[in-house]
Amino acid sequence: MRIHPIRPAALGALLAAALLAATGVVPFAAIGAASERTATPAARQAQAAALMARSLVSIRALRLEKGLPIDAGLDPNGTGIVGDEFTPLTTSLGEAAAKRTAANPAFAGVVARYFEQAGLNPGDVVAIGGSGSFPAFVLASLCAARALDLQPVLIYSIGSSMYGANIPGFTFVDMLARLRSDGLLPYSIAAVAPGGEHDTGRGVLFDEDGTTLVDEARRSGLPVLEGATLADRIRRRLAIYDAAAGERRVRCFVNVGGATANYGDTEASLEVPNGLVLRLPAPPSSPSRGLLFEYAARGVPVVHLLYVKGLARENGLPFDPVPFPPSPAR
Repeated sequence: MRIHPIRPAALGALLAAALLAATGVVPFAAIGAASERTATPAARQAQAAALMARSLVSIRALRLEKGLPIDAGLDPNGTGIVGDEFTPLTTSLGEAAAKRTAANPAFAGVVARYFEQAGLNPGDVVAIGGSGSFPAFVLASLCAARALDLQPVLIYSIGSSMYGANIPGFTFVDMLARLRSDGLLPYSIAAVAPGGEHDTGRGVLFDEDGTTLVDEARRSGLPVLEGATLADRIRRRLAIYDAAAGERRVRCFVNVGGATANYGDTEASLEVPNGLVLRLPAPPSSPSRGLLFEYAARGVPVVHLLYVKGLARENGLPFDPVPFPPSPAR
């Protein structure tokens, strides 16, 4: 596949978004004070979007430093967060247009709005179950948490569908480490899991031995989640989230992508609506129903980020735009 240079206009648009030139609200330098309740919801959402845009510039720089070229045909906005088609970490099919759309910094503002609609306040703990399939949505969730001064606890699954964070040595583990060193996001990952089939590391399209995802998880140097069964792995995630939250308790759960431990392995998962879900009637009783249902059963609001086209439509965002337009005012 031929690699093309990123058009200056695309990168310029991303930088302009980082500076909020189109929104005219609180400048990027004030992001650290975003939790002040004197800020309006619209300002906090804009700050989240600005932080995501600036983070994408950092991620793009890291990718190029690693000698990983950006294919302008796959990533015309030059974000650097859109992965390759088939790699040793690819577990399933995926749509490039969906991954490009998810990289729109406006989604960080969308997630911030979901958090505010869920009634979250500064200091509240947000559990994030992130899949490598949508690293941009993981980033959007962290940027939204930062803008609202929430306390995110992230467990990340390495496995990725096509065009996600599927490049060995350049998963979201590496991206977040760079963002932390650049002073953009102060967060660390609580634990990683291999992902793949039933979260075992198996099911990679070109890995018959089922060791690639496990090896990449171990390479991170982070605690690696294991367990004899999917139900065991779900329980271990719950224990990590609960321990991190302590007496404050988890106030919201964010599911990014379709990692089995988060999304579950029952047909009920297919019925979960996009975006903010305040109540799910009659969660399945299966012990492998996934964290999404575990938290719903506790009465905890859930943010479900998976069906990109629907999320874009429901929030007034274009699907697969080049360049990214200014974030809509809300």
